Amino acid sequence: MKWFGRLIGLVCRDNRSGQEQARDRAFIAALNNLKSLRVTPDGGMSIDPDEIREKVIANRQSLKRFVR
Repeated sequence: MKWFGRLIGLVCRDNRSGQEQARDRAFIAALNNLKSLRVTPDGGMSIDPDEIREKVIANRQSLKRFVR
């Protein structure tokens, strides 16, 4: 199976910049940290709005020093 992964890697190269790839990895890591993230069998996703609201408020408070 290793050879198949290498073949796919050669055929389907990711030509995006390293910064864009890092941003995508950070986004995926943030999604993985959500406790209420649910994926439906048909590919849809649902997230508890209260959890998102709590995280946004906490981040605003922690970054408040950067905004006047």
